[in-house]
Amino acid sequence: MRNWIIGLILFIAGTIVGVLGSQTPSAPLSAAGYSTKMILQADLEDIPGKEVVIFASEWAPGSRLPMHVHPGGHEFDYVVEGEQTFHFQTGSTKAVKAGEALHNLPDVPHYGENATAKLSKVVVFRIKDKTQPISVEVNK
Repeated sequence: MRNWIIGLILFIAGTIVGVLGSQTPSAPLSAAGYSTKMILQADLEDIPGKEVVIFASEWAPGSRLPMHVHPGGHEFDYVVEGEQTFHFQTGSTKAVKAGEALHNLPDVPHYGENATAKLSKVVVFRIKDKTQPISVEVNK
């Protein structure tokens, strides 16, 4: 079952990377400097109560999210273009470059930012409980 989920995620990631890599920005960037488009939301039928949610996002230089958590949800971030820096409430950071991925564990306070001078593109996969929100903002 786990191998099937990983295979599905990799297949979808490859498809999205191929599509995103050949496109210009698909949506105007928000005032905060990023745009996010939901690509897929689907039940994981062999894992009752769980779903996968996939987003494609584009980040202008200097843009960032607030500190947040994904209640009970795993997050996988794949950088398609540019670089993203992830900051954790513990004070640690992790820079993820194009072609690299990061796994954020459930309930770990963090935020992402584009700390570079170039646009970055990221595909985000979340496996979560269907009853939980995608993310919840937390105080620093």
